[in-house]
Amino acid sequence: MPFSNFHKSYSGKLGIYCVLLVLFSFSANAQNTKSDFTFEPIFYISYSAANKSLLTGGLEFCLDCKNENKLFLGAGYGITNSYNGNYYGLPDVHLSYSKEFLFIKTGSSHKNAYAIGGFTFLNRFDLGLGYSLPYNNEKIPAYKGFTTSLTLRLTKNEKAYQKFNMIQ
Repeated sequence: MPFSNFHKSYSGKLGIYCVLLVLFSFSANAQNTKSDFTFEPIFYISYSAANKSLLTGGLEFCLDCKNENKLFLGAGYGITNSYNGNYYGLPDVHLSYSKEFLFIKTGSSHKNAYAIGGFTFLNRFDLGLGYSLPYNNEKIPAYKGFTTSLTLRLTKNEKAYQKFNMIQ
């Protein structure tokens, strides 16, 4: 069974953090209904490839949506492709900053840390190249090496996206 050891690599702390982030977003929206402040979750899905493939999904929050430059804080959970028939999960916490058509992102799981930079299209799609460094090469899964990444963001909060200005 391919998911037989999936539960062994799951970190329950990340699940608790994700739930707390969602609850915080609902309470922030409820407390600030009269103001211009909106703190809506952004759903993201990301595919990364280094020595193994990693598919990650989760929530991001725009920490600075008033400016044209955006700062996102995210938490999610990713699944690697198989190691000897077993799939492994990696929790993910990251911080991403975008300015015009460029972005930089740094993050970590309980197994590795990474830094990625690249191009963004209105903060809806990110295409990046970076490096992932494992904390311990001996333990499976060791997600390491040069990394390519593609991220898609979905939200109802239009302030999280950059404006597309056409030159006339």
